[in-house]
Amino acid sequence: MSQADEDAIRELEHRFNDAWSRHDPEGMAESLVDDAQFITVNGAWTTTREGFRDLMVRLHSGPFRQSVRKTPEMQITFLAPDIAIMHSRFWIDGEVIEDAISQASRESVGTRVVRKIDGRWRIVATQNTDVRPGRRH
Repeated sequence: MSQADEDAIRELEHRFNDAWSRHDPEGMAESLVDDAQFITVNGAWTTTREGFRDLMVRLHSGPFRQSVRKTPEMQITFLAPDIAIMHSRFWIDGEVIEDAISQASRESVGTRVVRKIDGRWRIVATQNTDVRPGRRH
């Protein structure tokens, strides 16, 4: 529960965003444990790293193929020396409008549960929620 651990968790999020903006599903899935639970802003729920990667392949060849992701706000709470929760506010810009739920710019909040395994922080579970207009606070 050091500053180095907090920095490593923040870096995990930055690497995820970099992979997102490169449209690299393998890079996005790299930080997840094999049985990671991941719920997207639209309610898609994957229960494995492979399932998440496959979802990202579909989304990044579809509506997110031109998007970029950034996370300017992160708060980290350690539950134990090897377990933390990260709450974040992130934006996805450049989604290609394909249907009624697509948004050119999307503000979301997220919760990640991360665990330090063999000296490396990994994502165990994620829940993301879109912020509706007028509901920021």
